[in-house]
Amino acid sequence: MNHPQAWIETLSELRADGRPCALVVVTGVEGSGPRESGARMIVADGELVWGTIGGGRLELQAIEHAGELLKLKRALAETVAYPLSEKVGQCCGGEVTLFFETFPWSRRKIVVFGAGHVAQAIAGLHAYLQTDLVLIDSRDEPGIRPELPKQRSWQLLCVDHPEEELDALADDALVLVMTHDHALDLEIVAKAVKRDFAYVGLIGSDRKWERFQKRLAQRGFTAAQIAKVTCPIGVSKHSKEPTAIAISTAAELLDVLARTGTPR
Repeated sequence: MNHPQAWIETLSELRADGRPCALVVVTGVEGSGPRESGARMIVADGELVWGTIGGGRLELQAIEHAGELLKLKRALAETVAYPLSEKVGQCCGGEVTLFFETFPWSRRKIVVFGAGHVAQAIAGLHAYLQTDLVLIDSRDEPGIRPELPKQRSWQLLCVDHPEEELDALADDALVLVMTHDHALDLEIVAKAVKRDFAYVGLIGSDRKWERFQKRLAQRGFTAAQIAKVTCPIGVSKHSKEPTAIAISTAAELLDVLARTGTPR
């Protein structure tokens, strides 16, 4: 028999594997029921993977309902009452209340185009951002300066055409543009504003942004599209020191995350 806290270990294993799941808990029993209050089970991939709430039709209905909630791909909590009558294939004659909680294990993504000083300083704050973080650069790793740390909790992607990576991003992604090449910055920004990302930030001065706005307008981008870009980035615009810019930008990103949906 599983020990009482084994469900916590199972949730941890499912999280490590990235498998969305739902916890189902018996929170109330009126009359006769197959299990007592506090009984739990965990559902993943449409199947029971841990525990039981009593078997039979009730458990099957709960598994089906958990599967429907998981299809929504959001963290949800819901309470449902199930009468145990012959109509639902149960003859206990009571009523069981079940609490469902889904764990999609999905996390927002911050994508930084460029892997230089400021990008690496932002990556150093990864633990506080509570998101998946990836740095994308057109240079091979040995050519990136400063030298990248060997141990890192974030992902590095070295590709010939960084702007193409925008296609695979979800709309709730946060995009930062700070490559070593202003022309590449422009191409990435031009492609990013065609989408509705939660945030598009461009590192640079007011003067750089004025030039970019003119070039984007010359390409036919509307004022509304251009307005999607935040430049300069960060809650404070006074320091040019990489760590200060990174902290200021991280604060801005956390605010955007809070306004557009809490990371899960």
